[in-house]
Amino acid sequence: MAPENREKTLAYLRNFSMMYRPHAAREDTVLFPAFRAVVSPREFAELGDKFEVQEDLRLGKGGYEKVVAQVADWEKALGLEDLSRFTAQV
Repeated sequence: MAPENREKTLAYLRNFSMMYRPHAAREDTVLFPAFRAVVSPREFAELGDKFEVQEDLRLGKGGYEKVVAQVADWEKALGLEDLSRFTAQV
């Protein structure tokens, strides 16, 4: 990756991370628990099956795994693959 692209991509990732942290925290602590409270385990499983079908339609069979591998390649190219470098030490 060209140095100028690397810096621009890192800036985009930092901005995304700043936005995403509170978003994910709200999903984990408010949205998803409330959702699970209003749907039965069977309905939740059925939704998972529907998402799996859509995933295969949109990304192809094994598409999710391919995307995860691509993101891992990007993380490696950006020097972000070692999460222990970014994890707070207790």
